[in-house]
This record gives sequence, structure tokens and C-alpha cells, in this order.
Amino acid sequence: MDQYLRQLGININFPFSLIMAALIWARVLSVVSVVPFLFGKPVPRMVRVGVSMLLAVFLYPILVTSTSSQPDIDTMKMFALFLKEILFGLAIGFSASMIFYGFEAAGQMIDNQRGVSLARILIPELGEQSSISGAFLFQFAIVLFLSLGGHRFFLESFAHSYEVLPLLSFPESAAGLLPLLDLFMKMTGQVLFISVQIAAPVIIAILIADIILGVANRFAPQINVWELGFNIRGYLGVLLLFLSLTFIARQLEHYTAVSKYNVNQTIEFLKGETPVLKEFEAVPLEESEKPHPVVPIP
Repeated sequence: MDQYLRQLGININFPFSLIMAALIWARVLSVVSVVPFLFGKPVPRMVRVGVSMLLAVFLYPILVTSTSSQPDIDTMKMFALFLKEILFGLAIGFSASMIFYGFEAAGQMIDNQRGVSLARILIPELGEQSSISGAFLFQFAIVLFLSLGGHRFFLESFAHSYEVLPLLSFPESAAGLLPLLDLFMKMTGQVLFISVQIAAPVIIAILIADIILGVANRFAPQINVWELGFNIRGYLGVLLLFLSLTFIARQLEHYTAVSKYNVNQTIEFLKGETPVLKEFEAVPLEESEKPHPVVPIP
């Protein structure tokens, strides 16, 4: 193949270029398969593969040009490089998806307090079933995340990961996988924090309503508190959830910055350094990275 290309005036190492393109595509495909705000599971597999190959085509000229040397790659090393790229893509994708799992968990907590946790609905992006409020908040978070430009921040960080994590090298971390486990444990704590913060107003209101009904039943035993409380919890939960959407929309700007920070910290670990994930606090965006304003919700 190389001889035919040279005869055409194209001086290129075809096997090396093919390996580089496959490595780029492996990381892109891993991310596209995991991150819910890009495609998700309901998109046909061939479409995801095709779009990931298209993104790899855009990244290929930049990454191949920046590669100064063309080392010989044997079969074992090529397999290890492919495995590394797949793991890197999955780690980056999961770190960017944590906030959406927090929204889904918040909806499940709300439906559990409303007494309708057995009602399930399919979330297309995950290909899994969730509670009605969980599916709604999951979709709501994706729409707001895209309107805030969060996908642009993620794609910038992902493209930067090829500079921080070169295709033909392996990270060197003396601490092993323990820092990565600690990183993802703290991200899991962030998911719990997000879910509690979003669901707290509704849960507290339902708890107060239950206390009032309990006191009313104490003074008026003839009232059917069980049936009345079930209806009140259902309607009150839905009403307060929709009233709190404006609060959730404002909070998502902060969650978008946290998501970008988590992705960057994951990339720093994969580089071989030991990142320190800060506690769940506001991560300010640069002036050039300010998201688009949220459209007020009536």
C-alpha cells in the first residue's frame, strides 16, 4: 500500500495512520456511547458508530500532525493502546454524566414520597426504566444543559484530553487506581448532594402535609387520612415540582461548571497526576465560558 501511495506522490505511512485513526475513534466511540446528552442508547448503533467516525475524522489531522515520531507498534502494544483508549473514554463519559444521574435520583426520591414509585417509564437516553418524575427531571436536565452550552464545554475538554493524554503513551501513576476510586466516590457523593438539593423542597412539603394530616386524624378520627393523604401527596408533589423548576434551572448553571470540573479532574488523573477533587462548591466559569442565559420558565 505504501508503494502505491508513493507512486501517487503521497508520502504517508499507511499502517501507522490507520492505527492512529482507530485509536482516535475508540476514545470517541466510548464517550458517545456513555454521555446521555450526545446520543444515548436509543440512537441506532450504526448511527453512533458513524457519528463517532465523523468526529474522529475532524480530530485526525490535528492529532497526527502533532505526533512527532512514528514508533513501531506490535500486536500486544496495539491491543493495550486500544484498551487504554476505551477505558479513558468511559471514564471521561461517566464523569460528565454524573449530574444527570443526580436529577434522575431526585425524581425517584420525590415519587417515593408521593407514593407512586411503582409507576415506571422508559428513559430513552439510558435505555432503562425510571420513575415518572425521575424521567422528567432527567430530560429536563439534558435540555437545560444543552441550552446553557454545556456540550460545548464538554467537547472542548474532550478535545483537550488528546493533548493531555497522548494516543501512543501510557499514564504513569505511582499511587495506582486508589485516587481514581476516591475521585469517583466523591463524584457519587455529588450525585447524592444534587438529588437531595433538588428534591428537598418537595419532600419537606410532603412531610409537613403528613404531619398536619396526622394531627387532624388525632382530633377527628372519622377522617379517612389514608385516602386523603395519598391524594394530597400526589397533587402536592407535582405542584411543588413544577414550581421549583425555576430554582432547578438556576442551579444547573452551577452544576454545568461542576461537570466540567469533574471531567478535567478525571483527565488529570488519567494523565498520571493525582487530582484533588474539591468539596461540592461553586466552580466559577471564566468570562469567555459563561453559558447562555436561561429562558425564564412561566
